[in-house]
Amino acid sequence: MRAVVYHGPHDLRVEEVPDPAVEDPRDVIVRTKAASMCGSDLYLYQGEVEEMVAPGRTTLGHEISAEVVEVGSGVEGFAVGDRVTFPYSVSCGECEMCRAGQTAHCMTSGKAIYGYGVAFGDLGGSQAEYVRVPLADGHLRRLPDDIGDEVAIFLSCNLPAAVIAVDAAEVAPGDRIGVVGGGPTGLLALQLLAAIVEEPPLVFDTVDYRLQRAEELGGRPVDPERDDPAEVVAEATGGVGLDAVVEFAGRGPAFDLALSVLRPGGVLAGGGVHLEQDHPTSLFAAYFNNLQLRLNGFANAAMGFDRALGLVQDGRIDPTTVLSHRVGLDEVPAAAEAFSRRENGFHKMLIDV
Repeated sequence: MRAVVYHGPHDLRVEEVPDPAVEDPRDVIVRTKAASMCGSDLYLYQGEVEEMVAPGRTTLGHEISAEVVEVGSGVEGFAVGDRVTFPYSVSCGECEMCRAGQTAHCMTSGKAIYGYGVAFGDLGGSQAEYVRVPLADGHLRRLPDDIGDEVAIFLSCNLPAAVIAVDAAEVAPGDRIGVVGGGPTGLLALQLLAAIVEEPPLVFDTVDYRLQRAEELGGRPVDPERDDPAEVVAEATGGVGLDAVVEFAGRGPAFDLALSVLRPGGVLAGGGVHLEQDHPTSLFAAYFNNLQLRLNGFANAAMGFDRALGLVQDGRIDPTTVLSHRVGLDEVPAAAEAFSRRENGFHKMLIDV
């Protein structure tokens, strides 16, 4: 089969690799119909976590719409021909962590993630013609007929992550809210928040086309490189600070920015993926201001899946509003570079496989 293979920083190649096979009775094999690239994949693509990947072997991607083509003898909930998707992380649904709702920390799978290198299970990714799905009964999800491929890819990661972070913020209509990070998941969170609060959420980002899209989706754009965030927030809140901030930038300075604009007692609902091991931040600022830190960057997407699906089916959010590019599998290397460089207008790609 063909798959997108990581060969080093900024070096992806579409190559022939062995077809996946059933290795355990609980496995399912799916044929990919559509996939995508998550912002968290950029850590791998840009070479920031080289110890986690195996150049020449690691295949990328954890967002998918697919069809079941083979079912292991121990699988009870799926049959050949089913349209499916999966949360980005593999979970059994039965271990202590899964029962506690911490499905990303599944003790059976060992915190395995599709297409995220040797450190997270060494599983094949969704940017491939076929994918092996272990522990299928525990986390594979059947797709309703009214959910198209272009929507299904958002149910693997982006939309459940946005839902989890927004729910953690516990926002009320009169609250004054911020979103740090205007990437695809941040823009989805913005839409969910804008439907709750009365004043447009402040959206902090440094990329012009992201800020423009944020304004179109109901936010008030703020570029911290041009505007002083403290002054903007003081003007918007009468000097009090924001009641809650949802953070989806996944970088240390963005985390610090989120902390700095909260009022005393405010909530930081963190959904950004932070892989920096040694970023210094002020515990004093969090302590002295009685801030509430609710971090869900390693999102339990299986737990947010049903709510995310329901919001789409009820017409409360259309995740395709952040789709900007549609490419074939052979075009992924060039599209990944455009995504990494934040070329004008590049929010998120749909990969037809």
